Amino acid sequence: MDINLTAKTIANGICIISLRGDIGAETVGDFKTKIDGIINSSIKKYIMDFQEVSYLNSIGVGVVAAALKKVKKFQGNIKLINVSPAVQELFEMTRLTKVFEIYDTEEDAVKSYDTN
Repeated sequence: MDINLTAKTIANGICIISLRGDIGAETVGDFKTKIDGIINSSIKKYIMDFQEVSYLNSIGVGVVAAALKKVKKFQGNIKLINVSPAVQELFEMTRLTKVFEIYDTEEDAVKSYDTN
């Protein structure tokens, strides 16, 4: 299965990246290329939506962490939403729940940017 990403910027300058597919050994390279193509210095606020991701391997987690590092260089942030229990467990095992803010809904993540 391919990994598909769509990016849309909403009115308050937040870019929402919606992921669709499994992020495993066969798709992680494509995932990294697509994420790198979306992230740029003119956007500081990102929300990554995992609603349609049922599988994420540790290399995929590394790509997400690298994307955050890149965004932080521009004084930006990436927040995660709609993370499945399996993906949440992977973020917990890698202790990345201390690095990423994870929200249940897009609305909650957007509101969190308004308060920062």
